[in-house]
Amino acid sequence: MQRHSWRERTDEGVRFYRASHHSSTWQLHSQLKGDEEWQEHRPINRTEWVALREVLWRKYQRGRCPWELINKIDQKLEDMADEREEGKEAP
Repeated sequence: MQRHSWRERTDEGVRFYRASHHSSTWQLHSQLKGDEEWQEHRPINRTEWVALREVLWRKYQRGRCPWELINKIDQKLEDMADEREEGKEAP
């Protein structure tokens, strides 16, 4: 299992993210600073995938993350883009 964490500033305050990768499955949780409960993000939306990819890319550049994880996220983002394009073509 691999875990990756990061934080972002939002209008609500600082939000902490925690992503776990186990057995080709990703789980994403977040919480606002000061909250006790973690909220699970299911399904993970495109902006969250992009943020996770940026975190993993920075880790990959430092040799702390395998390329396969970034490649899998890139494939996921491509699949999401393809699904969105197919939705536009439908009447």
